[in-house]
Amino acid sequence: MGLGCCKVTTSKMQNKVAKDLSRHTGLTVIELKSYYNDFMKDYPRGHISKQQFREVYQKFVPNANRTQERVEKVFKKFDQNNDGTIDFREFMFALSALSSGTLEQKLSLAFYLYDENGDGVLSFEEVLQIVEVMYAMDDSPRDKEGLPAAEVFAQRLFNELDVDKNGIITLEEFTSVGCKDSTIANLLLANVDERD
Repeated sequence: MGLGCCKVTTSKMQNKVAKDLSRHTGLTVIELKSYYNDFMKDYPRGHISKQQFREVYQKFVPNANRTQERVEKVFKKFDQNNDGTIDFREFMFALSALSSGTLEQKLSLAFYLYDENGDGVLSFEEVLQIVEVMYAMDDSPRDKEGLPAAEVFAQRLFNELDVDKNGIITLEEFTSVGCKDSTIANLLLANVDERD
């Protein structure tokens, strides 16, 4: 990786570290320094522990408490140096994949996060969870008027994504359909990507 660890507890990010990170993430030095300041406010020790990650993950993924193994897998994906924490550099690599990555990279990350049981495919139940989270994110009953029940919407989405109609959705199907249809891509990324 060549960047070294960013587990510094100073209030300012060093310019050299920021420039190296900028080159790898595509974010500007100014953006990185701003993110760093926010990160240090939230995590003054300079890293996110497994417990802190678990708490944040459970806010965004329904039923995450029932599958501790899944939380561990996602944590390990972000903990690139395997030290048991997510430091600022690792955090920014994950964030840049969501904000600056290609559509295919974003969809791949979303697929990995949605694959609740880690079997490499999405079932109808996992697609239903995606839809339930989307519905739960919007508390306004007015915005839900005219929407089909979550199960009905999930079945439509599942049918669209299951290109070969074998009852499961592969990563290839998920990314292929998402890359071809911007409406579906926006739906699939709604839970993991903050789009304007």
